Amino acid sequence: MADRHLPNARRPRQFFRNDKLIDDIDAEECRRRYRFTPDNIDRLLELIGHRLQRQTRRNHALTPQQCLCLALRFYATGAFLQRVVTLVTDWLFDLKDHVIRFPTIDRHKQLTKDGFHVIAGFQSVTSAVDGTHIRIIAPHNYEENYVNLKHYHSINVQAPMQPQR
Repeated sequence: MADRHLPNARRPRQFFRNDKLIDDIDAEECRRRYRFTPDNIDRLLELIGHRLQRQTRRNHALTPQQCLCLALRFYATGAFLQRVVTLVTDWLFDLKDHVIRFPTIDRHKQLTKDGFHVIAGFQSVTSAVDGTHIRIIAPHNYEENYVNLKHYHSINVQAPMQPQR
């Protein structure tokens, strides 16, 4: 009874796990949050989940699914937990040679070049790097044209890769 009146007495901390990040939401909400379908997230988890597994449950370590979903959420929205994003990014980077393939046969190179020319008017391009927003100080003229979806000034840059000669 005397414990109740101690000014520094604290309730024990309670932690609630949320391991069902994608199971409790519909496919559209999953796509909105993570820019991936639940099936694609499950596939990524199959590929790198074992690498994200913590060796301890101490301090309520994040599950592989939580790590992956946090990183995907960062990629989709820019909100992040730095260490988790870095870890998942490193493991995804390790997969690049298995999932990114450039055309090697002359016929495939020509089909790819033709496709880029039809779609975007690029000549002699066999591959492209995804675009990114580069933060800028907006020019005074047409300033509103440089505001991106995240409400800051930037230019969208996409760099086509020229074929090796």
